[in-house]
Parts: sequence; C-alpha cells; structure tokens
Amino acid sequence: MKTSSKTRMAYLEAARGIASIIVVFHHFLLGFSPSLKASVTEGGLAHTPLYLFVNGTGAVAFFFALSGFVLTLKFYQQFSASDLAAAIVKRLPRLALPTGLSMIIGAAILLYLPDSYVAAARITGSGWLATFAGVGFSQDFVPGFADAARNSLLVFLWPGHSQYNSNLWTMVFEFYGSLLVFGLVAICSLAPLRRQGAVVAIHLLLVLICVVLHKLNFVPFIAGSLIAFFYCKRPALFQLAPSAVGVLILIMLAGYSTDNETALILAAGATMILLLGVPLLERRLGGTVGLYLGQLSFPLYLVHVLVLVSATSAAYTALAGYALPRWSVLMLCLGLTWVISLTAAIPFMLLERVWVPALNRWTRAFLRFVRMPTEIQLPDAK
Repeated sequence: MKTSSKTRMAYLEAARGIASIIVVFHHFLLGFSPSLKASVTEGGLAHTPLYLFVNGTGAVAFFFALSGFVLTLKFYQQFSASDLAAAIVKRLPRLALPTGLSMIIGAAILLYLPDSYVAAARITGSGWLATFAGVGFSQDFVPGFADAARNSLLVFLWPGHSQYNSNLWTMVFEFYGSLLVFGLVAICSLAPLRRQGAVVAIHLLLVLICVVLHKLNFVPFIAGSLIAFFYCKRPALFQLAPSAVGVLILIMLAGYSTDNETALILAAGATMILLLGVPLLERRLGGTVGLYLGQLSFPLYLVHVLVLVSATSAAYTALAGYALPRWSVLMLCLGLTWVISLTAAIPFMLLERVWVPALNRWTRAFLRFVRMPTEIQLPDAK
C-alpha cells in the first residue's frame, strides 16, 4: 500500500460524500414519494439492489464504520497519548459549531415557515414530512432560537434533542462512538494487549456488549476500528482476490437492499474493505471531484433536510396546483432540492475551512497550557 495517509483520507472522504448524496435521495423519497421506500412487493425499491441508492439508513451505518476507521488509523500506525488527548478535546467543538448553526436555521423555519411542510405532507401522504422530518413534536414544544442553541449541545449528549434538524439524531452516536474507539486504541496500546489476538478479542467483546445492550449503532464504529488495525498490521489482507471481491460485493448489495441493522453493519464493513482493497475504486474516487465530495459531505448532511421541509415543500405544494404529471413535479422538486442544498452547503464548507484549522490551533494551545506536548499533526476526521 503505497498511498500516502493524506491521499488515503481524501479518497475515503469522497466515499463519505457519496453516502451523503444517498441520504438526500433517501429523505426526498420519504417526504415526496414514500411508496418507493416500501418493499418491492408493494411497488417500492426495498429488497432490490436499487435500494442501495436510496438506503439512507445504510449510508449512516457506513458513516459510522468510516468514522471508526479514520479516527483510529493514525493511532494504530503510531500511538501518541498527546495526539489522542487532542483528538478527544476537539471532538465535540469540531462537530458542535456547524451543527448548532443548522439547528438555528431549523428554528427559523419553524418560526417563520411553519405551514410549508404540513401542506406538502397532506398531498404526499408522508407521515415523515408531516412530523417535520420525523421529529414528532410534543404538545408543550415551543420553538425558539435559545432552545435551538441549547439543543445544539444536548443533541450530542442524549437522544431526543434533534427537533430542529431531525437528521442530527446521529450526532449522539457519532460523539459517543468516537469516544468509544478512542478508548479502544488507548486500551490496545497497552503492552500486554498489543498482540493481534488480544486486539480482536477486545473488539469482539465490545460488539457482544453492544448487542446485549441493544446498542447496535455503535457496532460499525468498532468494526471500523478493527479494520483500521488490520489495515496497519496486516496490509496483505487487503490485497483482495477476485473471488473475495465478488463475495464482498454480494454482501454489500444484499445488506443495502434491506433496513435490517445486522445486514447493514455487514454491508458497511464489506464496503470499507472493498474501498481499501480495490485500487480501481481509489482511482475513480480520487482527484478534484473526490476532494469536493469529501468537503461537501458534512455540510450537505446538515442542510438538506432543512431544505426539504421548507423550500421543497413550498414548491411541491405550489406545483401540485397545476395540471402537471406527478413525476414531473417530483423531478422539478428534486432538482430544486439539489440546487438549494448545494448552495446552502457552501457557507458551511467555508466555515469548515476556517473552523477546523482554528480549532487545531486552540487545541494545541490548550494542551501546551496544561503541559501536554502536541508535536504531531492533529487528525482531522469527521
């Protein structure tokens, strides 16, 4: 494996961008053509390979596996306690600022455009859209900017605080999953536990605990960490034979054809191994387009649901009043969703370019203040 770490990370971030695009299609169908999310026996796409392209739940499982890999790879290559401390310190603020801004936008939509999504939901019959993208407000809920700002922190700490942007239900798992894999690399760095058998046993034990506690959303993080370990210590395993590639593709297609949690975890793991073991994928996802997809992934994830419950909903309601074929209305609204979502993502992309380097500097300064050297470049993983 001759690819540099920086190139490798950019290449994998492009895959994250593709997963974000799948999430957009997933939510668009939930809101404006929910029948296509049903089983193939009911006229939908589920249980067919085409479901891969609209399986947002599967894309989230891949997000989690990729995070587990990216966050731990550096530490399996060369463990540094100071780097690990820096990664832990900056993890919450790294995510919280852009997430909080998206929740402020969500509050503005609820305060000033409260009827758009409800009107569209009456036409499409989408329960997801009718509940502000699956939130389902309590009777005593009163939207406000101060409440949105408060929830921008709570959304990482406890489930049930993503009212202003329902897509952020994943943040609590992203945050605690990050801490889980940081703890894993710390444990596996201890001299008695560095052997391959011990590392595998620790990972499997954590998987078992997650299964017993019904916390399967953390399993992809653990899988990503284990894949990172083998990628560092046994790179020959990722020189895949054609038969192995075929089996992994079948696992991926079969898993992403369903919404079953176990199948999706297996599919996410298979996808990670394919990305790392098939050079053709690296070449296709690299370059300028791949770099843009990587930069787009998190901003697009943050803004697109807000676009769907506001601009897209208003457009769908207006277009439904004309004598247009339903598919024409859907295509027009889908195009509008992409134009506005990509435009809305630009400020968040610019924010990332400023916020992440600044946070790195502040983290180094903080660790110097508490007398922890940070001589190695900090990892920048989403």
